[in-house]
Amino acid sequence: MNNIPSRPFTRLARAACLLLLAGLGGAAACAHGVWVTQRASELALVLGEGALDESYEPTQVREVKAFTAAGAPAQVTLQPRQRNLVVEPAADAAVLAVAVEDGFWSQGADGKWVSGSRVQVPGARKAGHYMKYGTTLLKPVAMPFKPLGTALEIVPLADPMALRRGQRLAVRVLSNGQPVAGAMVIGDFIGNVAGPRVKTDRTGRATVVLGSGGLNVLAVSLTRPRADRREADEDGLEATLAFALPRTGD
Repeated sequence: MNNIPSRPFTRLARAACLLLLAGLGGAAACAHGVWVTQRASELALVLGEGALDESYEPTQVREVKAFTAAGAPAQVTLQPRQRNLVVEPAADAAVLAVAVEDGFWSQGADGKWVSGSRVQVPGARKAGHYMKYGTTLLKPVAMPFKPLGTALEIVPLADPMALRRGQRLAVRVLSNGQPVAGAMVIGDFIGNVAGPRVKTDRTGRATVVLGSGGLNVLAVSLTRPRADRREADEDGLEATLAFALPRTGD
């Protein structure tokens, strides 16, 4: 397990987020997810959606954990780079779990969104604190998959590595181990971000169609109001489940 203190967005990522906020009218517009995939022959933590792959401060990463196919803890080493973070899991690691903090964002009296809590932005119309969680499967995993217990996660109910593009995968959306009903799951967060969403039932279950024969990223978001609103009105959570299907036909 690795923990890294948080730090604000890079100037580039912050500017991109503010453009989205201005165009779409709220913090929910910054719906980038996080997952781990290969970049230049290395495994890197990606912040993005669709074709977007943003730079970020490695110190935004709050936690990275690795697990074996059976769910036992495994070793993982982090290599901070100038614009992202490279992950080096042990040979027996099959699952990576990451948590990235976006931090506080507030809509000022002028309607513009800026980084900072309600305390830091006097007269803010709205404020929120935002976190991103990602589960990446590197290898086939034992079923049933043991939930990680994070604030938001997508749990596979079958081993995705045994499936192919166009087949259906059942998942369950959990928050701190409890099912989330009515959440909208994006089945293809890379190739069809604006495509159909699948609503979870009362047990948090949904079934999606795999959109890629390679890397698949599923995504879901959840917003919860805060009882204590001195710093923020809400907590915004985003979670992904990522995996690359085995190559066939070689």
